Amino acid sequence: MRLHGNYAGAQQVYEQLITKYPEDAIGYVFNLNTMLTLLTWDRNQTRFDDQIRQDAASTFDICEHTIAKEASNYLAYYYCGQAHMTMSYLSAIRGEYYQSGRHANLAIKQLERTLELNENLVDAKMHLGIAYYHADNLPPFLKALSWFLWFIPTGNADKSLPYLEATTRNGYFFKDVAKFLYADLLIMEGDQQKASDMLEALSETYPGNSRVRLRYISLLLEQALYEKTISVGQQFLNEQHQDIDKGLVRLWITRAHLALDAVDKAKEIFHTISPKIEQSGELPPWGLHWLLLTRGQIADLDNRRNEAMQNYQRIIDEDHYVNPAILAVAQKGIESPYHQ
Repeated sequence: MRLHGNYAGAQQVYEQLITKYPEDAIGYVFNLNTMLTLLTWDRNQTRFDDQIRQDAASTFDICEHTIAKEASNYLAYYYCGQAHMTMSYLSAIRGEYYQSGRHANLAIKQLERTLELNENLVDAKMHLGIAYYHADNLPPFLKALSWFLWFIPTGNADKSLPYLEATTRNGYFFKDVAKFLYADLLIMEGDQQKASDMLEALSETYPGNSRVRLRYISLLLEQALYEKTISVGQQFLNEQHQDIDKGLVRLWITRAHLALDAVDKAKEIFHTISPKIEQSGELPPWGLHWLLLTRGQIADLDNRRNEAMQNYQRIIDEDHYVNPAILAVAQKGIESPYHQ
């Protein structure tokens, strides 16, 4: 259900699991993975925080009790490791760096123990690979502390991506989840073509999963495949999707038309984006930044300089993290008008 984008259905499964198996951590861990998926889409969304903390606490209680009775129970370590991963992410984005480091350290140790006890549990390699990767790519100030503070985790660059790739081939429950995560890391590593091929295949397998589809369309734009961005984006718009998702796709189609010097077409598409997507509060900050940048550039093309500068300035004044590429273009837009 998660892979098909049916989060309401996933919520029902969670409720059934914890009702039917209250002494098993599987239901809580299932929901933690769902919550983590939603949280990574918009890290500023706080409505999941309490549920994540409650489910993590329930997982720890059950798993630690199980391990105390049966030290070789690999599933208990596996569930605890996943819960610590989710808590590490939540703590990090809430600025709780000590807690984030402690949870990340425990996640790595418990997932490593999982594989020691059962090397055939390939799905655990996905979680451990992600944990390794992010530990290897800590913010510089945390890396500086890692030499003398025990709670700063250390990764394993030699295993992170290979573990994810192994899960894409031989995983069970998380095989296709691993493909999405692996593709996302490949983009960070500069292998956009391989990532694009994987996301295209996932989009065909799970057409109802807007998140996969949106990532694929945005990657086409990043690759300067403008005509394909437009055609794949238009196909998305012809289907049944939420207004927020359609608004993002219209935004990327607009930028593709601008890159092709089709200014009139870009303006036409941009003006079909409903103002409600900004007013609803559901638009992730990164989506808002692209919206402001595009609005500013179109205002510049229409010689509405004051309006353009207001949009650029809003990006510069943002409290949330802004993609450096967007920030650089906004700062340039303050200095001189955007033009084709």
